[in-house]
Order: sequence, then C-alpha cells, then structure tokens
Amino acid sequence: MNTLAALERFDIDEIFRRLISVGATSVPFLNANLRASLLREAVGYSYKREAEIVGSGERTVRQQVGSFEDFTDSSEFIRLRTSFEGLVSSALATLAGYPFATPFRVDSMILNKYEAGSLGITPHRDRARYINLIGIVVIGGSGQFQICQDRSGSDATEIAAPPGHAILMRAPGFPGAGDRPFHCVSHIRESRYTLVLRQRRPSSVTAP
Repeated sequence: MNTLAALERFDIDEIFRRLISVGATSVPFLNANLRASLLREAVGYSYKREAEIVGSGERTVRQQVGSFEDFTDSSEFIRLRTSFEGLVSSALATLAGYPFATPFRVDSMILNKYEAGSLGITPHRDRARYINLIGIVVIGGSGQFQICQDRSGSDATEIAAPPGHAILMRAPGFPGAGDRPFHCVSHIRESRYTLVLRQRRPSSVTAP
C-alpha cells in the first residue's frame, strides 16, 4: 500500500505543537489512486445506523451517522490501518524521548458514513478509554470538522481536511495536554466517509 502523500509532510514536531495548542490538526495522507480504491470499497458496504440521541441532560449528543466494522482480511482498510500505525510509530521513534506511557498501536477501527444533508454529530468528546492519538482518515465526501471549547460549540476552530487527508486528534496520555477535545462534524453536503483509528486503554490502567 502506497501512502506517499503523507510522508513528505508528516512533521511530527509541528504536529505535536498543533495538537497541544489546538487539539487537532490534519495532514495529507492518501494519494488519489489509493483514495479512489478505498472509496469504491466504502460505498459498497451496508452501514449500521447509530442511535440519533446519545447521553442525556447536558451530555446529550445528537448524531446522524452509520458505521461499519466487519472488515475482511483482504480489505484495503486493514492495510490502511497498518500503514497509519507504521507511519506514526516511525515518526514517534525520531523524537528525543518517547511521548506515550504505552507503545502506540491501533486496535480499534470503524468506518463512518454521514449521509448528504445529515446533521453530522454535535459537539462531544471521544470516550476516555481511547488513548494517546486518534486518526480520522477522510475517504470521500464533504463536511466540516471543528474543535471547540464545550458542548455548545463555542470558540470553534475548523480543521481543514479534504478527502485524502488524515485528521490527528490528541487523546488521554498525550503529553502536555490532559483534556479530551470537544469536536463536531457538520455541513454534510455530500455523503462523507471517514475511517476512525484509535488505541484502546489497557485494561490494567485506570482512566483519569
């Protein structure tokens, strides 16, 4: 699998500065041919419709999104996960000191589909069980990804991420920042497909 679009601009020092100061950033990741292949595969799947209301009270999150996780061993998405993990791991190895308490690895992946015209997902935080670094690879479609300060969406900052880019977002365990960023997806003008790559917290470690 060729992800050369990512290699020339994967500046781990600059990425870390952005993650500490903003909470998320994005980088080119997929070349055009690979993205087209992944998009063809993504379009062919049947997606589970997620509950439109999650949580309650002040923690209520509204979403209109479908999900798919049943990848076969021959799926291009399995190879994409391996490439992402390898790229990040190689970049981390160039740092003076390893930044995470546990070695980085991707052990959770889910393909999301936001239908054209859907509301996306309102401001929320990823669960504390995911640690270190989260990757969201934009396979196709349009939409707006924002980092914000709270569930009302105040002080929102857009993370520009057209198809082919990977959004990187900090998670618990990321050095220099202990919070989980609020973020949201909106303005879905055409069906949007994203692959979310995460690392689960080891069962022996207690969440903060």
